[in-house]
Amino acid sequence: MDTAIKKIELSLPEMDMALLKELAEKYGWSIGKKKSGIQKGLDDIKAGRTYRAKDMNDLKQHLLG
Repeated sequence: MDTAIKKIELSLPEMDMALLKELAEKYGWSIGKKKSGIQKGLDDIKAGRTYRAKDMNDLKQHLLG
């Protein structure tokens, strides 16, 4: 029996999510959500993980460290 874990991306209508969650629970699957780049950026802003440069030289120094 092959027990390798495979990740897939699945697109389905919102109304079918309940069925998918039910099947996942029944078979022991896990469901995760992948965040978009924009959502990750918004999360960084909310968490304060941003850098505000004073000027261009400050930005270059920060990036090239």
